[in-house]
Amino acid sequence: MSKNTRSRGFGWTLGVLFGVCAAGNALAQAAAPGPITLDTAVYQDVQVKGADGKVTTKRQAPKNVTPGDEVIYEMTYTSSAKSAATNVVIDNPVPPQLVFLKVEGTPATAVSIDGGKTFGQLADLKVKSANGTMRPAQPSDVTSVRWVIATIAPGGKGKIAYHAKVK
Repeated sequence: MSKNTRSRGFGWTLGVLFGVCAAGNALAQAAAPGPITLDTAVYQDVQVKGADGKVTTKRQAPKNVTPGDEVIYEMTYTSSAKSAATNVVIDNPVPPQLVFLKVEGTPATAVSIDGGKTFGQLADLKVKSANGTMRPAQPSDVTSVRWVIATIAPGGKGKIAYHAKVK
């Protein structure tokens, strides 16, 4: 499994390198003191045929990623604080080598289409087109994904993830 771990109180966590040079990172901030650890891993869902002939989907670290392949960026957060962390914000930039597709599981609180400068609901965001007119933002315009976790209990952990396609 490709993964990178950093243990800091609310600092940058460098993400996973896969393929040629795709990289992501996440930022966790909390309203309560104490370290939040983010583990970021990249996976692919692959179809596996069992001995009985039954085909199942298995999540595994990518072996060879090519343009058009879908990958899943999965972040596991863990608190080693002695008290609950509240309003934990996790921002995860979408690497420029990827096109955002969707969030998996826990819904993202907001997305950014301007490199993480501002966040909002995708349906409310507008992008300036080549001819100067404004158009509704699409998933392919997303440059960062944000989750706000209301409370992480002492020793608590959870997962968030998004799917993207390799450009």
